[in-house]
Amino acid sequence: MWHPELGQVPRYGTARCSAYLRELRSEEGWKARVAEGLPPEIAEETPLGLFGLVVGLPAGAELIPWDGPEVRVIEHPAHAPGHAALLVEDRGVLVAGDMLSDLFVPMLDDTEHPVEDYLTGLRLLEKVADGVEVLVPGHGSVAMADQVRVRIGQDREYLHALRDGRAPDDPRLGSSVEPGWEWVDGIHEGQAARIARRCERDGTEG
Repeated sequence: MWHPELGQVPRYGTARCSAYLRELRSEEGWKARVAEGLPPEIAEETPLGLFGLVVGLPAGAELIPWDGPEVRVIEHPAHAPGHAALLVEDRGVLVAGDMLSDLFVPMLDDTEHPVEDYLTGLRLLEKVADGVEVLVPGHGSVAMADQVRVRIGQDREYLHALRDGRAPDDPRLGSSVEPGWEWVDGIHEGQAARIARRCERDGTEG
């Protein structure tokens, strides 16, 4: 995502992210499909002309190539192909991408083992949690240091419930959701049904 008013600067993505987006943009009708998948609160405000036009970092890149503060790239398999978090270590800031939201339950990628992939992503973020002073998620509110592990734990518990076929006790779902975020229930219901079908078919965990 990018707005033209922000100017012409490199927009980096992981190598896998860049390759996935190139393939997506080559397909007919890609804008309509992307628009359908956007969260309702931003769908009408999101220009798609620049969507996916990213500069791929070298495979396995660990740092953003720029002259600013050192920013670590934490690539992981959770949520989407080539998804990554960014850690500004000397500032203690973790930009988590579409993870660790107080409003949005984990949204799984359509992989062979989506729950385990997401749990792997959480483990990688947990490894740096002790050095995080400020957590910035893609959706919802910023969290301070004492809430970082709480957010990780909440996402992990949701995933365990999903994997085990239990109804999650999660404030981001049901009657306790923030006004305007009721649609997250639909995301959860779709994911629960998909994981249940996969486990029934394979006789394995998600």
